[in-house]
Amino acid sequence: MKKRILLLCLFCMTLGFAYSQKIDSEITNMSKTVISTSGKKSLIKAENLKKAWTPSYIHVISISPKANLKALIRLEELLQKTPMLYNPENTLIICTDKYLELIKEAAAGYKLVQLPSLGSSESMIVEGKITPLTKEDNEPGYDFKFVEEKAL
Repeated sequence: MKKRILLLCLFCMTLGFAYSQKIDSEITNMSKTVISTSGKKSLIKAENLKKAWTPSYIHVISISPKANLKALIRLEELLQKTPMLYNPENTLIICTDKYLELIKEAAAGYKLVQLPSLGSSESMIVEGKITPLTKEDNEPGYDFKFVEEKAL
């Protein structure tokens, strides 16, 4: 009888150990975003940007989490009044999740990527260019470079 109980305990401990070694998919699928800013240049490593970026994006608009309603109205007016300059095919919008729903309304049809604010400007809305890094950039660990051009 004691032998059976010991075997049962050993079997239960083996099962418990086996299940404790199972890899949790939520932990292993984490994506890491790294942004390093120096002056008007930001180096970026972000999976969501990698998935969204295409070479057709010649304008990148970064919206600061400090942006207020007036700045978002200005963004909407800018996008609506200059469709030849800014359109969904050539403009990528980067924002945090703070005002995501308002930004979706202001920039209807535009591709949005959630990242921390880019650029060093104290402005609420900044325009710049994002390009993939090359071997000549010599910045291992990063995928893209954002260069701030002007505050909007």
